[in-house]
Amino acid sequence: MQPISYNRVANLIRSTGTNIAVSSVSDYVRYAQEACMLFSLENYASKFVEKETVKKHYFVDNGLLSIFLFNGDTALLENLCAIHLRKRYGEELCYYNKNVEVDFLIAEEGYAIQASYSIYGEGMQDTFERETKALKQLDTFLSLKRMVIVTNDEEGTVLGC
Repeated sequence: MQPISYNRVANLIRSTGTNIAVSSVSDYVRYAQEACMLFSLENYASKFVEKETVKKHYFVDNGLLSIFLFNGDTALLENLCAIHLRKRYGEELCYYNKNVEVDFLIAEEGYAIQASYSIYGEGMQDTFERETKALKQLDTFLSLKRMVIVTNDEEGTVLGC
């Protein structure tokens, strides 16, 4: 769920002692997409070449993702948001990462979404600041109509955001 290039994945695999070509990583991701296991999002702010090589990847089912996680509430929430938004907005859904990272963006709608398991709990001030600051910064570039932070069980309205 983090932006990553196929080259970086190949390097991570190589660091375990297994030799793999970047083209093989690309093929395996494509196979998982064709088998309806994964889908990918492009960075709205990327150049054309980066749109093809640096993407965020999500599982089409949280059950599949949970196999690979230990205590992954935040990852499961973000993946669930990605699934829902992909069903609703299709290919319009992307993410934004250029000097600021926003989890999901539907640029044509002026709609930006952050996913964070919790932002109001004890010790969460940094999380709250990071999530709201990213939305505010993106708003200065794109003049957003709607900004949302999806959490597990917290509700509220943040003025000025």
